[in-house]
Amino acid sequence: MTGGSEAWARIPVLTAASVALLLVLAGCGGAGSHESASPASPSPSSAAAGAHEKFQPTPADFREIKTLLARQARALLHHDRAAFLATVDHEQPALLKQQRTLYDNITQLPLASLSYGVDTSGALVPADVPGDDPLLHPTVVEHLQLVGTFDRPVSNPVDETFVRRHGRWLLGSESEAKEADHFDTPQERPWFGVPIVAEHVGPMTVLVDRSQADNLAGLTTAVQDDIAYDAQLLGVPASSKILVDATTNGLSLNFSSLSQEEAAAVTFGVTSTDALGEESTGLAGHVIKVNPHTVDQVVNDEGIMRHELTHYLLESYNGYLPKWLSEGVAAWVQYYPDDFSRWQVPADLYDRLMRADHTLPILGLFNEDPSLNYPISQAAVSWLVAHYGVAKLLDLMRAYRTHYTDANVDALTPKLLRQVYGVTPAEVTDGAWALLAQFAH
Repeated sequence: MTGGSEAWARIPVLTAASVALLLVLAGCGGAGSHESASPASPSPSSAAAGAHEKFQPTPADFREIKTLLARQARALLHHDRAAFLATVDHEQPALLKQQRTLYDNITQLPLASLSYGVDTSGALVPADVPGDDPLLHPTVVEHLQLVGTFDRPVSNPVDETFVRRHGRWLLGSESEAKEADHFDTPQERPWFGVPIVAEHVGPMTVLVDRSQADNLAGLTTAVQDDIAYDAQLLGVPASSKILVDATTNGLSLNFSSLSQEEAAAVTFGVTSTDALGEESTGLAGHVIKVNPHTVDQVVNDEGIMRHELTHYLLESYNGYLPKWLSEGVAAWVQYYPDDFSRWQVPADLYDRLMRADHTLPILGLFNEDPSLNYPISQAAVSWLVAHYGVAKLLDLMRAYRTHYTDANVDALTPKLLRQVYGVTPAEVTDGAWALLAQFAH
């Protein structure tokens, strides 16, 4: 792992570069855990603010903005470039270029629907737009649904300032956040930014940067193959209702909730909201965000994608499972067949594993030392599967879902291990450490 953290790997298979990414599959499997790119509200210069500060929008101004955005949506749905660009301020060449790219990106997608919600109750501080014409920066939410990929529109706030030129409103600015924790951060909006290329196969949509178009076919095939592999190994139905985003758009490198290191991929759910983004109306679908700088590695090291797709295929259990189980089963699939004696780990990691408390990692502490907790969790699941089979593991997951009462799911572990397997946590951890002791080091 880059940045000085420890890593572990299989001796016969992995290169040093791939070792660095295998265990930082951060944020895996949790809807809502993902932090992605967001349009932010840039502060205008003091001069621009002074020039525009006397403008007070009327209800008619907000209605015109809503009409303009409806025209944009229709133009994108009907692939009418001229109509779309007619809504953009032509006095700004950079903005026109940005919006041409947005048009080209969105019109490649398998759009089922597209609409924009506009809050007419007030306005935010506008962006710095050239000239002294009136500016209006309402709260805007984009609702975009992909055919097959999403069951509902994914809802994202968009940061747009509008300018009134010669008596009519036009788009004057669109920007995105540079910080993941901005209050207006979208969930997932890879169509805004650099040019992309898309492939839609069945219900699955795959996106990469246009500059990486040569990787699109390989990534698509790898995901299809790994879905089939995972589904068969886990004994669950195969499904490809997923967006695979390998673009550099958004905060694409801020994958890890464990550290600032780059991850190979993350899995997360995206939701639909009401028109103004105030209340969730249900799960829209799932996304695998692939590190755009490691696409070749993700394609060539099938374990990485198999890990992420495990979280996706087991999404009905997401939020109900303890971390050791959700990450343990994903790591078990990633390294299957898991012969621990074939794997090399650094000597200091081996020593720390052997000295560690023989306990299953709990949610609150898991991310404090992932280099220990991922192999411990994998070994625990490996021991359970080796002794009782995969079907019994799914029974355990169903038991957690059935008995779930609050986020403290680790408190259920002793009861459910006894109920499903007739074993104690100590028996599971003893078995796990017997496997970990087989590591070469």
